[in-house]
Amino acid sequence: MDEALRGGTGTYQKLENGVLAPSPELFLRVARILHFSDHHLRIAHLDLFRTDPVLPTAPVSPHWQRWAGSHTEMAYVCSPAGDVIAANDAFTQMFPSGGPPANMTEWALLSAEARDEVLLDWERDWAPHLLADLRLALARHPDHPDLQKLRDDVRNHPRTRHIEDAPGGFGDEPRRLRHAGRGVVTVRLLASHTRDVTAVTLLSEAPAR
Repeated sequence: MDEALRGGTGTYQKLENGVLAPSPELFLRVARILHFSDHHLRIAHLDLFRTDPVLPTAPVSPHWQRWAGSHTEMAYVCSPAGDVIAANDAFTQMFPSGGPPANMTEWALLSAEARDEVLLDWERDWAPHLLADLRLALARHPDHPDLQKLRDDVRNHPRTRHIEDAPGGFGDEPRRLRHAGRGVVTVRLLASHTRDVTAVTLLSEAPAR
C-alpha cells in the first residue's frame, strides 16, 4: 500500500491511526486504490476538507430535456463549461437569432447579441455575476480546457477585461432581459448545481416598463 501511495514506509499506517493528516492529493490516491465510489469519495472529502472533490465529468442523463420541457417558465440545462444540454421552448424563443447558442457562458459574456440586445443593463446587472460564476466553475474544474479558453477570452476582450467580478454569482434578484417573443421582461434566475450540470429556471414577472 505504501508503495502504491508513493508516500514512504508507514504512510498508510499513519493515515489509519490518525497520526498523518492527508493532503487532498494523498486522500484521492487512497480513494482510488481502495475503489471508493464517487458518492463515498465525496462524503469523505467533505468530511475531511469541507469541499467537494474535483472529479471527472460523468455522462449526462438523457432525461434533462424532459425536465426542461416540463416547465412553463424559461428553463435550460448546461454543462460545467456552459454548453447547452437541454432547453424548453420558452427559453429557445428568447433569442433574436432563432435559438440558443451552443455555449451560454460564452454567449452571455462575449456576444453582441447578449450585451446589446437581450441582457439589459448587461455591464451592471449581468456581467459581474457571470464572471463570478466563471471563476467558481474554474475552481471546481481547474483543468477543463473550455473553461480555461473562456477565461482567457474574457481577459482579452475589450468589453469584459475591465469588469470586476461580483462578490458572488447569481442570486434571485430581479434582472431585465428582452425576450424575442415577449418583449422586455423582468426575471429572477434560480440555479441548481450538480457535479455534472447546472439547471436554470428564469422566473418571469410582470412586463418591465
